[in-house]
Formats: sequence, structure tokens, C-alpha cells
Amino acid sequence: MNSNDYAIRLERKDEYREVENLVRESFWNVYRPRCSEHYVIHVLREDPAFVKELDFVMEKNGKLIGQNIFMKTIIEVDDGRTINVLTMGPIGIAPELKRQGYGKAILDYSLEKATDMGFGAVLFEGNFGFYGHSGFDYASKFGIRYHDLPEDADVEEFDKNFRPKEKLKLPGQIFE
Repeated sequence: MNSNDYAIRLERKDEYREVENLVRESFWNVYRPRCSEHYVIHVLREDPAFVKELDFVMEKNGKLIGQNIFMKTIIEVDDGRTINVLTMGPIGIAPELKRQGYGKAILDYSLEKATDMGFGAVLFEGNFGFYGHSGFDYASKFGIRYHDLPEDADVEEFDKNFRPKEKLKLPGQIFE
């Protein structure tokens, strides 16, 4: 990978479906048979906490190959205080380009832009082996407990709008 062979820029509305498909391809059968990350992005873009100024895509030779998004959120401290932070992701790279440095490039770029906007902390759920290389640590180290997305998300219905794909149960998946 050469830093001159890609560009990172803000996502455009007319690219939403293409990005959703990119994310679907990136996560299909990775953590579970199927995926829900493309649906998560679809829903989060309409949330008032969505940070449009941190909604990035990565392009190579005119083709979208990666993306990352952020949401404004808070940490509710046990003593009643709240701390403003960002939640990141999902972050996805085209399957054929994974493990070539593109993911780290868009991650580092995104974090730099978030810092420039004044955000001091970012939370995420994902592969620590990847994110640890960019300075992340386990939330539990800081006394942070995470509440997952609601279970009532209708991923299956949303997924009917995409090309059919086989759901596989693979070694290493962490969800059923």
C-alpha cells in the first residue's frame, strides 16, 4: 500500500447504498453467520448523534474501498456525571484489500480528524488485535461498561434489499 494510491474524504449521500454494500461484504460471516454492520450504518446515519463531519470513505482508482463513521455519545459515570465521547464504527475495508494497511490508514486519519474537532476519547466494539495498534485499550481498564445495540433491530428484513449471500458458521465467529 502506498499513501498515494488512495484518498480519504467525506461520504456523500448518493453513496450510502454503495457503502452499505461495502460494509456488508467486509463483515459477511466474520463475527457470525451473516452480518449486521451494514444495517447498523443505515440506521445510525439518521440518528441525531451521527457526526457527518467524521463520516469518511476511502477511495482507490475511483472505487470505494473503505469507510468509518462516528457517533456522539456519553459515558454515564456512577457518581451521576456524564462525559462526552465518540463511538466509532463500524469501520470496513473491501475484503480483497484487508491486511494491507488500508484499515489502519483510515482509522488513523479518522482519529486525527476527531481530535482536531476537540474529541478526547473514542469508544468502539471490535477486534482488539487490530485497534490496539492505534493506541486503544480495553474499556474495562478505565471502568467503562458497554451496553450493546438493541436486539430488536430488523437486520434480516433490511438484508433482503441486497444480493443474496450464504450464511456460514465459521471457526472464530463470536456470535451465533
